[in-house]
Amino acid sequence: MKKTILLIIIGLSFVSIFSVNIAAEPLTWNTDELIKIKDSEYKVQAYNILRNLDGELISVTKTVATSYLEKDVTHNFVDTLPIVKTGIVNGKNVEMREITVEYNYEKCLTQVFEVPGYDEECAWYHRAFITSLGVRDNLGERYEIFRGLHHSYIVKPSDSVITYWTIIRSD
Repeated sequence: MKKTILLIIIGLSFVSIFSVNIAAEPLTWNTDELIKIKDSEYKVQAYNILRNLDGELISVTKTVATSYLEKDVTHNFVDTLPIVKTGIVNGKNVEMREITVEYNYEKCLTQVFEVPGYDEECAWYHRAFITSLGVRDNLGERYEIFRGLHHSYIVKPSDSVITYWTIIRSD
C-alpha cells in the first residue's frame, strides 16, 4: 500500500495539512482518537530544525510523542521504514527506525485571514507547539499517527523545518 508522508506542525493556526486551519475549523483528518503512548510498544521522538531562507539555524526543538494511533495504519507505516538498529532491552526485542520530513513555508499567503499572524500576505508568522507525524493511504485517507508537545517556536515566511523522527518499537 503506497503512503505519502505528511509532516504536521500544529500551531495556533495554519493551512491545509495542519489539524486546525487558519479559520480554526477542523480539517478532514481521520478522527480516530490518539491514545497515550506511555505503555505501548512505541517510544517516539523528533527534533525540529528551523532555518531561515539563508540556511541559518534559528532553533532546534525536541518533541517526545505522548500519543499515537493504535491502528494497523500505524504499524503498517512503521514497517515500511528501514530498520536502523536492533537490540534487546530489558529482555524485549527492540528495533529503531528513522524518518526525515521537510516542510518549506511559502513567502506569501494566497489568502489572508482575520487571525493574528495571518492578516498580512507576506508578513505572516506561525507559532508551532505540537509536532505530529501523519500519513495518507492510497485511498487518500489521512491519519495522524504520532503527536507530541514541544516548546513553541515562530515560523516566518520562507523558513524551513526539517523534522528527524526516531521510532523505537518493542515486542
